[in-house]
Amino acid sequence: MSESSIVELERVTVKRRPYTHYGAKSFYITLIRPPAVCAADAVNISSLTPPLALAYLSGFLRKAGYSVTNIDSIGEGIDEIHSLQRNPNMEAQGLSVGEILLRIPEETDLIGVSCMFSLEWPATRDLILQVRTHFPRIPIVVGGEHATALPEFCLKECRAIDFIVLGEGELILNHLVEALHEGKSTNGIPGILSRSRLAGEHGSGYGRASPSSRIDGASGIRFRDLDELPWAAWDLTPIQAYLDRKMTFGRYVGLTMPIVGSRGCPYECTFCSSPSMWGRRYLTRSPADVVDEILFYKAKYGIDAVEFYDLTPIIKKSWIIEFCDELIRRDAGIKWQISGGTRCEAIDEEVIIRSKQAGCGYLGFAPESGVQEVLDRIKKRIKLPHLLELIRLAQKHGVDTRCNIVIGFPDDSRYEIYRSLVFQLRLAYLGVVDVPIFDFTPYPGSELFERLLNEGIIPDLKDGYFESLGMNIQVRNRRRYCRRVGPLELMLYRIIGMTGFYTLYYLLRPAKLLGFFSNILSYRRSNSVFEQRIIQNIHKQTRKLGRHWHDKQVL
Repeated sequence: MSESSIVELERVTVKRRPYTHYGAKSFYITLIRPPAVCAADAVNISSLTPPLALAYLSGFLRKAGYSVTNIDSIGEGIDEIHSLQRNPNMEAQGLSVGEILLRIPEETDLIGVSCMFSLEWPATRDLILQVRTHFPRIPIVVGGEHATALPEFCLKECRAIDFIVLGEGELILNHLVEALHEGKSTNGIPGILSRSRLAGEHGSGYGRASPSSRIDGASGIRFRDLDELPWAAWDLTPIQAYLDRKMTFGRYVGLTMPIVGSRGCPYECTFCSSPSMWGRRYLTRSPADVVDEILFYKAKYGIDAVEFYDLTPIIKKSWIIEFCDELIRRDAGIKWQISGGTRCEAIDEEVIIRSKQAGCGYLGFAPESGVQEVLDRIKKRIKLPHLLELIRLAQKHGVDTRCNIVIGFPDDSRYEIYRSLVFQLRLAYLGVVDVPIFDFTPYPGSELFERLLNEGIIPDLKDGYFESLGMNIQVRNRRRYCRRVGPLELMLYRIIGMTGFYTLYYLLRPAKLLGFFSNILSYRRSNSVFEQRIIQNIHKQTRKLGRHWHDKQVL
């Protein structure tokens, strides 16, 4: 029996959910975050995180007076893991398609679907097609980094989509909702690509992320004052599911929630897709507003810590100093960390000391390479001597650090990769607690993606390409983007690099190794992201084994 047939049977007995928030205006919006997707035999190197996009969008729509409900497929089905019917080599964590359909209220007037990660596009596309089958007359809008990078491609490959939101979504989506609510034309809305406009104005092409190939960019409809943006509406999401399971992007130091202090990034790294989504204009919230939000979460949810999800949290020294002073002045008593990576140009010893005093215990840097020539090629404006000095200062003042390394850029040589592996060992000696090493991946929307697509290195945008973006340390991933080094050799270098780093780190600090095993057994905290990912993978595999055992008992 097909999944759609199963859904039809279930619809007779299952009552659909009411709207999470009823607004004054008679227009009903349902926002969906699809399940997380990864290779079935992959070791997860990232974490499930709360639905930041849904929380911000629904908060803005609520303020505008609309009725909105969120379906966070991950949070509502956080313990559910199932293989994808279309590709058993991939698995999804979260609600099934049928469960998602059952949660969409009958009276909905617009359905929005988030697609942030290109890895998840095939599964998200299949979900949208099912939504269209069960709600044939309801407009469907899709947004997120993947949809912004490849808007025409998404419309052409999935005919169930009516609209694509390009870039920062709150204002654009609100304009679309207003037009639909009032029965006006949607064709003149900046930042919206509709199927009718695609048919009328454009011919072929993938809808790549370069400005020349996009019908309408979103740069003219971004917020200019982020303090006007409502706080993330976590009360409209299953945030407690993430808190209960200690889900964090960084290390775990107590109940942790995400926070965002800025949007945009002024830099031009060739591997990064974020400029197509957020633009290069860097905007910050006022430090007082950020601290207000943190203290609100502390009072409401009893949190111990926050972690910044910004693209580049520290660009202005004056901002981070003022933020730290505000936390200290108001005796916030909160821990905070920057896990994903930040620029180091604006950081000096004063910033490190003040951050430590204000509760920061972990700073992530993103050098990407241990070779200056590679950094110059990928337009990463960072100087390695300055980075090493900051690491020494952070160690001196008791702030743990992380550095991200990427190998296999298109023009990397073996010698450059060897030098990055040696640099990784140097970081272990200095006391950096985390140095994950990643394969280069050409994400849609990045400059290198455009280059490889034009050169034919990415031959076509099929499901296999998108799903390969999530294959980490896997023999099955044979896609080659580095001219001089093949994928299996890169996989070997990653294993050597990670093994060498953590072996040296723990040999030099045996007490940390004892803490590592203690944290894994107790799961009260984690001293590094490495520990946190091991703990999360153990829990995930335990849930999978429990599910297999249950299925066998049923049979």
